[in-house]
Amino acid sequence: MTSGILIMAKSAEKARAINFNADRLSTNGVDKLYLCRVRGEFPYINQIVRVDQPIETFSFQLGLTKIGGNKRCQTLFRHVTYEELKQQQEIYGKFIFDLINETNEKNIETVIDESLYKYTDQDETKTSLVLCRPLSGRMHQIRVHLQYLGFPIVNDPLYNAPDIWGPSNGQYGQYEHSNEYVIETFIKRHSCEYWLLNDIDNDDDETINLNGKRIVEQDEEHIHDDVKRIKTEELTTIDVNDDNAVKTYIKEHCFECLNRFREPSPDDLVMFLHALQYKISDVTTFTSSLPEWAQI
Repeated sequence: MTSGILIMAKSAEKARAINFNADRLSTNGVDKLYLCRVRGEFPYINQIVRVDQPIETFSFQLGLTKIGGNKRCQTLFRHVTYEELKQQQEIYGKFIFDLINETNEKNIETVIDESLYKYTDQDETKTSLVLCRPLSGRMHQIRVHLQYLGFPIVNDPLYNAPDIWGPSNGQYGQYEHSNEYVIETFIKRHSCEYWLLNDIDNDDDETINLNGKRIVEQDEEHIHDDVKRIKTEELTTIDVNDDNAVKTYIKEHCFECLNRFREPSPDDLVMFLHALQYKISDVTTFTSSLPEWAQI
């Protein structure tokens, strides 16, 4: 779901030499910079926002995390415009986060006031570009810390979901729903059964994607009742040593094989979180191109 830079070491020796998962709080690991588009108008203009809330995993099987626990965790955030990004990208090999801070004399680190900028008060039709610099490497760290600020990634199907977390959507660590409820709701939403064409009413030519938007199912011919059940044809005897006969029988009678799934829409496959830069050393910085959604 995250786009941008992907670095693959060609040897075990090189992989050991560069610790991509190192914690910047305690070691000289890789400096990482991400770009995201968040819900609402990000209010911290010309300011660095440091979120140092710990993150805990409450479902290892599903990979669900939230604010809590005692593992230290820090992320720096800064509002940015597309024009600023284009200008700084032209300075080859430089770390964009540092460049923007150097060129802005008013840039200061702000103190988060938890009485302001409530998630429920934000205009969800507006969005903002935000640079994200993780100083530690917890799972879903950027997404959870943006949720904590009340400005989650606009199309994040998990951390911008008040129906899962509660009306506050986890802002400032406020979760109205229990862990059990979150897990149950997440499983229902992301179950493979969600993608089955079998369960779609023939009279309804629309389905709903993971982000809650209605989309028209173009391939209506796939929506039919006969895939809802195993064919009730009389069973026949087959030669288990005949591969072709076995394959034909399975194709005609296997319930799982008869299931048809709809294709995911682009909205289901793309999240507005982009790995923009990886700084390996003072002389080696990898920079990706800006995503199309940065210009929205």
